Amino acid sequence: MEKSNLLTPEERARITELQDLLINLYVEQKEALERGKKARSGEIGYEIRKLKREVEKIKEWANV
Repeated sequence: MEKSNLLTPEERARITELQDLLINLYVEQKEALERGKKARSGEIGYEIRKLKREVEKIKEWANV
């Protein structure tokens, strides 16, 4: 049995949504750094860490 099958459809959907958000945030963070906006880059970094923790919590709940 695949580990991803242990997740409910809702959990898989939320992880996909979070991964999409993370991709967008990584791009936004890169652009902020390129523009010299370190403060904004740091804020985005915080958002990224928060979303990654949520993904990990979902996976823990599913015992993946």
